[in-house]
Amino acid sequence: MAFRFALAPLLRLRQGLEHQCALVLQKACFNVGRAREALDRLDRFRDDCARANSGALATGQTAAELQFAALVRDQMKQLHLRLQDEITRLEGIRQEAARMYQRAQREREALEALCTRQKRMYQLEQMRKQQRELDTSFLLQRWHNRTG
Repeated sequence: MAFRFALAPLLRLRQGLEHQCALVLQKACFNVGRAREALDRLDRFRDDCARANSGALATGQTAAELQFAALVRDQMKQLHLRLQDEITRLEGIRQEAARMYQRAQREREALEALCTRQKRMYQLEQMRKQQRELDTSFLLQRWHNRTG
């Protein structure tokens, strides 16, 4: 009879849960990366605007242009702060997803270890059974040779 792990359905469930957690973690990492990239693009844009504004100051800007540039800087600063808050929030989600994935991974590994142990015990018992059968066969053959 072949080895049959009684908890095989539970092991498949754990493998599925681990896979789902891996997908959630992957999505969370993607979202964090996307938000960080948006922040980097904003920072580069702010630097470009600052350079352009300093060049425009040298050539002479009107008061309205200076006021508009200040308003744009303030809006970009607010957006920068909102993006930092969003990154912090997304990073928390990513950390929680990582914890869930690690837990699912540990639970799956524990079941796989149990399966491996039980399979080894089954194989050992099968080997002992075969050895007993060989021993019995040998003893019967010996007894038959003596009496016959």
